[in-house]
Amino acid sequence: MITSNSNSSKSQPAPEQRSTLQRYAIALAITAVAFAVRLALDSKLQDKFPFATTTMAIILVAWHLGFGPSVLTCLLGFLAAEWAFVPPRHTLGFNTLDQLVGNIPFICVSAAIIWFGRSMHAARARADAHARNAIEQQKHLEQEIAERKRAEEEVRRLNSELELRVDQRTAELVATNAELESFTYSVSHDLRAPLRHVDGFAQILEQECGPLLSPEALRYAAKIRQGSQNMGRLVDDLLNLSRVGKQEVNRQSVPLNSVVNEALAEIQSETNGRQIEWRIGSLPTFDGDPGLLRLLFINLLANAAKYTRQRTPAKIEIDQMQFNGDVIVFVRDNGVGFNMKYSNKLFGVFQRLHRAEEFEGTGVGLATVLRIVRKHGGKIWAEAEVGKGATFFFTLAPSGSPG
Repeated sequence: MITSNSNSSKSQPAPEQRSTLQRYAIALAITAVAFAVRLALDSKLQDKFPFATTTMAIILVAWHLGFGPSVLTCLLGFLAAEWAFVPPRHTLGFNTLDQLVGNIPFICVSAAIIWFGRSMHAARARADAHARNAIEQQKHLEQEIAERKRAEEEVRRLNSELELRVDQRTAELVATNAELESFTYSVSHDLRAPLRHVDGFAQILEQECGPLLSPEALRYAAKIRQGSQNMGRLVDDLLNLSRVGKQEVNRQSVPLNSVVNEALAEIQSETNGRQIEWRIGSLPTFDGDPGLLRLLFINLLANAAKYTRQRTPAKIEIDQMQFNGDVIVFVRDNGVGFNMKYSNKLFGVFQRLHRAEEFEGTGVGLATVLRIVRKHGGKIWAEAEVGKGATFFFTLAPSGSPG
């Protein structure tokens, strides 16, 4: 049915689609035809029904052409009928009260027709607009259906390709993990043993041949020992980072205060003889891996102790805060701090914000911390100012959340 209406609207333009000049011209033509018909019937009707054909013309024009043309038809038809068919003929009789009263029925009927036609014309225009809108919506819906079918076909094709790629990537990942395990084994056994030998022979050289060596040769031997020890620490840190990445999270209820105490005991050898004010607040209990969380605090506290070495007393605070419903644990120190412009490098492997001559380190500790936090479903960030210390914040996933 919508298609047939669409075809008829194309063959016969709606009134609002015609120009104003066309509508008034058609109204004039209909008025002339009505006058001609009444004139042809005049010999039979004589003085009866002078406004009959004019009334029919008004009905036709009001229905099809709108308000303005129907008013024009009413005025012209009334004047023509009054002049030609109402006695005395060939005069416009508005001189007497009887003549005026005799025209009132026609005027009332014409006004009612025009008003009714105007209302029906507006209603039809709205109906046509709704029909055209429905047709457009139907076309749009058909286009959406076609587009959705094409999208579904594309999704099916992409899913097939994705499954194939996942299988390929899985196979590649298995092979890469095997190579990584082989590399880890080589590092842990084949590389660490030569480093121990280098350090041991350099120590023997210092102890047994020290009196025979020049001060410069002894300095070279010390450099050899220092380099081999640094390399050994780097190997250990890389092994820790690798183990953290592969280790499954063994979740259990972990009170962080006890973890912090264990971490402090672990780094006690690095802080002996120093004046450090440890401020440990009441920390929450998290669901997490005790070993990984202990390693996290060892790295953060050792980092804070190292960069407060120039402060007397050094102040290191471990506490918690609430923000937007999240529990945030932080480690704050009054150390040397760093430039926030380089904060994006802070948690990268081998990324250091201070020179090795100033502060020792391998650049792996904070990368390990980041990996532990992520494995627990949390996030970590830092705020600092040069010469005024640094604060490391981290969150962990709530109890019951997947890591």
